[in-house]
Amino acid sequence: MDKKTFWPYAIVLSFIAIIIACAVTIIIALKHPVEMDSSYMQSYQNVDENITFIKESEKRFDEKFDLKFEPNFNALNAKFKFHPTPKKGEISALKYEILLTRPQTNKENKILRASWQENDLVSEETSLKEGRWQLLLRLSDTNDTRYYKFDLNVTK
Repeated sequence: MDKKTFWPYAIVLSFIAIIIACAVTIIIALKHPVEMDSSYMQSYQNVDENITFIKESEKRFDEKFDLKFEPNFNALNAKFKFHPTPKKGEISALKYEILLTRPQTNKENKILRASWQENDLVSEETSLKEGRWQLLLRLSDTNDTRYYKFDLNVTK
C-alpha cells in the first residue's frame, strides 16, 4: 500500500493563502491610501519634504500661543469656538483655515467659514451626520503656522 503524504497539498495551500493575503492587502491599501491623510491639510508629498520646517514652525507657534477648543453641539448641528491666548504680547492678525472631515473618507469634507468675535474664532453652524469626525484647524501668524486636529464623535 502506498503511503500518501500531505506536504504537496500543504505547499499548494500555502501558495494560495499567500496570494489571498496579497490581494487583501492591496484591496485595503486602495481603500485607505496614504495621500488621504490630511492632518497637515496638504499633500503627503509636501508634508514629507517639509516636515522638519513644519514641526519647527509649530514649536515656535506654541511658544507664542495657547489654544482652547470649545465645541457646541445641538443634536446633529455643531458650532465650534476657538480661543487663542497669547503667551507674550497680543494676538496679531491670525489667519485660519478650518476643515471638517471624516477620518475614513474625503467625500464629506467641509471647509468651514468662521469669524472673529472679540478674541474668539467662531465657526458657522454646520449639520453633521452621526459618527466619527475630525476638525482640522490651521492657524498662522505672520511667521509661523500651527496645525490642530480634534477628534469628534457625533451622536443624537
